[in-house]
Amino acid sequence: MIDIKIVPNDVKTVAKVVLIDESGRALFLKRSSYVLKYAGDWDLPGGHLKKDEDIISGLNREVKEETGLQVRDPQFLLKIDNLNFFYAKYDSQKVKLSHEHTDYKFFEKSELNNKEKFQHVALRAMEALNDAIINY
Repeated sequence: MIDIKIVPNDVKTVAKVVLIDESGRALFLKRSSYVLKYAGDWDLPGGHLKKDEDIISGLNREVKEETGLQVRDPQFLLKIDNLNFFYAKYDSQKVKLSHEHTDYKFFEKSELNNKEKFQHVALRAMEALNDAIINY
């Protein structure tokens, strides 16, 4: 295993997205051991922006690199330090994992723990999407 640092072209700003399928489940990716930090953790798609890259372009690029998916109409959810979270509907595209992840899973709301890393964000996104649908 190698410990990869942020490359010089990357900035500290991170954009991640909670993709929610038609059954209300949230997509998580299992991190591979290509980076020692967080190996084996369930993570949300997304990552570090490049220098001079706007947040939506960076989000779209990172998600495409990690999963092969295109994010359609991401909605801002919240910001925690340098992490910017969005949510969007998953539209049944085929997930194609990069070397950064070994597996993916759509988690039901009942499977998520509000105290676990990023799972509290997914729960909040599920509520936000539900509210948006109700208020439409």
